[in-house]
Amino acid sequence: MKVSVIIPCYNEEKTVKKVVETFLKSQWVTEVIVVNDGSTDQSLNLLKRFKQQIKLINLTKNYGKGRALAEGINQAQSEIVMFIDADILNLNQKNIKTLLEPVLKYHWRAVIGIRKKSNLLPAPFARLSGERVYYKKDLLPILDKLRQTRFGAEVFLNHALENIPVKKINLLKLNGLYKYEKRTPALAVKEYLDEGVEIAKELARQEKLKAEDLKIIARLKNAASIKELKEIIARISNLKIREYLQKYVLKYLEKARTWWQKW
Repeated sequence: MKVSVIIPCYNEEKTVKKVVETFLKSQWVTEVIVVNDGSTDQSLNLLKRFKQQIKLINLTKNYGKGRALAEGINQAQSEIVMFIDADILNLNQKNIKTLLEPVLKYHWRAVIGIRKKSNLLPAPFARLSGERVYYKKDLLPILDKLRQTRFGAEVFLNHALENIPVKKINLLKLNGLYKYEKRTPALAVKEYLDEGVEIAKELARQEKLKAEDLKIIARLKNAASIKELKEIIARISNLKIREYLQKYVLKYLEKARTWWQKW
């Protein structure tokens, strides 16, 4: 069966070239589609150098990951599509095979790859992983809604395809750059908080949140400090969303603050 890989890219000039080159060498993938999601760095120029080796979709502004994936799916020629983030540092052929084998060999309908340092370590919020494999026919009916999700794409996919059997596999020692390693401190915080709020909103739609919780989530972007962010999150009554924001968003921002202090 043919496989198309879809790589959404927004300002990933440090890593996207190597990710694309790895797929061009792969025996498992027949089509490489890269969606430039309004990058303002050198990503687009780097991608243009591949010419006819890849299918390049250029979005003139940053629409978000959901729109980028939807555009790639729409143009994919294969019956199986793989999603890979453009910020991976050490992608290799073994990773690609590990992701595809459950579908190609064991006939799973979907795969989610979980980046882990070792088999012994739990992966919090593993189902938010961007490394995935699906049948295109399963994605076509939800394409229009996926376009609208911006940064809540993974949460949306989990919910929309919850009745499809999913194989979760570990991608050991697969590393990517954190936003605080790619952006200025102010931009990294803004981008990550924007993404965190978008994901929280998608969770809120699924959970049918109370109006008061929705108002609290909307105030997250206005937080002036991590302390204020914690206080706002603590007011959310829905346990699932409060836990996501505390363990995923706050944990990341705390780690980013520690990293910046070192440098």
